[in-house]
This record gives sequence, C-alpha cells and structure tokens, in this order.
Amino acid sequence: MHTDSSKQDGLTFLIVKSMLLTGFDAPIEQVLYLDRSMQGHELLQAIARVNRTYSSKSCGFVVDYYGVARHLKKALAVYSAEDIQGALISLKDELPKLGDQHQRMLAVFQGQGIHDIADVNACIDLLRDIKIRAEFVVKLKQFLESLDIVMPRPEALPYIRDAKILGYINKAAANLYRDFQLNLYGAGNKVRQLIDEYIVASGIDPQVPPISIMDADFESAVSARTSDRAKASEMEHAARYHISKNFQEDPAYYKKLSERLEDILEKFQDKWAELVEALRQFTQDLRQGRPEDETQLDTKTQAPFFGILVEEIGLDQELLKPELDKLAAITVEMVEHIRQEIRIVDFWRNAHAQNVLRGWFVRFLDDNDVISFSRQQAVSDRIVELAKALHARLTT
Repeated sequence: MHTDSSKQDGLTFLIVKSMLLTGFDAPIEQVLYLDRSMQGHELLQAIARVNRTYSSKSCGFVVDYYGVARHLKKALAVYSAEDIQGALISLKDELPKLGDQHQRMLAVFQGQGIHDIADVNACIDLLRDIKIRAEFVVKLKQFLESLDIVMPRPEALPYIRDAKILGYINKAAANLYRDFQLNLYGAGNKVRQLIDEYIVASGIDPQVPPISIMDADFESAVSARTSDRAKASEMEHAARYHISKNFQEDPAYYKKLSERLEDILEKFQDKWAELVEALRQFTQDLRQGRPEDETQLDTKTQAPFFGILVEEIGLDQELLKPELDKLAAITVEMVEHIRQEIRIVDFWRNAHAQNVLRGWFVRFLDDNDVISFSRQQAVSDRIVELAKALHARLTT
C-alpha cells in the first residue's frame, strides 16, 4: 500500500495505491469523501473502496473532511510490519523527492553542456549516444513517477513545463533513433495525458510509429526536414533500424550494408550536404533489397545461405566463376535439404531434430571440402539459425 497525505484548508488529502483485501469490490470507484469519524476495520474498508485496480486508474483518492487520517496507522496495525513497510508517505516527504528527481533528470543534459532543455534539438542530438539515452530513460521514468504522485496538487505546477518538454524530447528521440525503450509506459495516466497533449500540439502524433525506410512516403518525410543535418540523421537511423531488424534473415548481406553505412558516415563527417546525397543513394539501394547476381540464386531463400559460405571462406578472397558455380550448387542442395527437414511438425521445438540437422551440415561441408574443419561446427550453427529465421519463406 502506498499512501500520500497532506493538509490544506483543514482537509487531509490521501492517495491510496494498493490492494487492501477488505471492503466491497467496486474497481471503478476512485474518489472517496470522508465527513465523519472512522476507525479500525471500518476505516480500512472505506479506503479499500477506491484502491481496486481498473483500466486507466493508477490510484484512489480519499478527501478527509473530518480528520480521520490520524487513525490510519492504528487501523493498519492489523497487518504485519513487513506488509505495511513504506505504506504511509506524506506529501511533504514526496515533494523533496520530486525536486531531487527533477534535478537528476536535468543533470543528464547539463552534464553535457546543455543548460536549457528548451533547446530540444541539442537534447535530441545528445541522445544519439546509447549510454546517455539509457541514463535518460531511467531518470525520466523516476521524475515522471514522482510527478504523477504529486499531481494534481499545486505543488506540481513548477515541474509541468519541463515534464512536457522532456516528454517531447523522449518521443522525438524515439522516432529518430527507432529506440522503443524511449516510452512513457511506466508513467501515470495524468502525466501521460499531459505530455501527449503537448506532443500532439507540437506536431507529433504519439500513436503513429516512426516512418519506415520502406514506406512510399519515406523520401518525402526526409525532404520535409528543415536542415541537411536533420535529413542525414533521419536517413542514418532509419537505415540502422532497417538493418538491425532484418539482419537475422541475411546476416552476410546486412553486415556489408552496415559496414558501408559506417564508411559513408566517416567519409562525409560534418559535410552535411554531401552526406545527405550519399545517404540518399544508400537508402535507395537498401529499399531495393539484395540484388540478383551471376549465381542466379533466389535472393530471399538461397542467397542468404550462399552469403554465409562466401563470408566464411573469406570476404577478401575473390572467387572465380568455377568456384562461384560450385558454391551455388552446394547452396541449392543445402537449402533443399533444409526445406525437407524443417517441415517436420514442431521442428524448432525438437532439439534432437535440430542436432541431427547440424550434424548433417558438418558432414556435408566436410564432404564438399568447403569450410575448414575447425569452422565446420560453427558454420553449421549459423546455417541452422538462418534456417530458423527464414522458416516461413522456406516452407511456403
């Protein structure tokens, strides 16, 4: 049980966040007004009427006109000390905590030279650093949780502006970096509603996910950015997300793309106009997917396995056509065997069947003298993992 209390104009305000298993069960009830004396079991029953969980309800409110809150500790004596530890927290104790959480939140930016979070672009740019982003997520959650406890009390008003701005930074960074750890799922309903209204007014719909690089309107969305730096950032992080999302379905191909992206970013660092043009070409190539090559292998089901074999042989080794033809033929045979094996019902829940398949690959690679003996088991594991990622394609 979590209770906050304070007095103003002769009233006692309590916020009850618990599951007292007493009283009648009316989950929709959220506010209780007390205007007569209550003690003991009767008081517990009264509080319990507003603390049942319900959709979009994070706590119950008790407005005490009579002053019965002083009997609450005595009423709680029916519970063990362990059960009620930390149950009573006064608002006067929560306010310093809110101030501390607020300062800790601001320190994430102030420590990096950003002294006013109203410079949202600088804040969003700072969050490109994954470590800083992780710290931001933790500190924002703590600040908003504390703010939600104090709201709608007037003591919360000095923190509302910053909560709105930080919520906007959080959503804008989530969209830009495609980082879904940046969310407000842990925040209370009052705070979420406050921030969502501000975000919508600022031009972002919280319900709309960031635009995909495969979306037909992606290039228009990039062009709508106000600066070359913003355009480059949008394309960079859309590409990063697309690569990471699809990596398991073609690891060799997407590894090359990832390396190409890093080369582009390094080559055109701080040359924003040139970087935009290089990234525009890169994203166009990314949207087209793996191109067909002279092997004529299917780009969706066969080429990813072929890519693993080529990678394991050596990326720097230039293969002649006879060698390519041999690897292509081996790939075709290998994929056909995979198709037959994984059609077994619940194959991916059958550890024995998977081990049999791995053993077949080891022998197959050895018989065809494709991979060195020391790497055969590891390559077999990679092939099985790829087969699992491509299960839907291989079985249709």
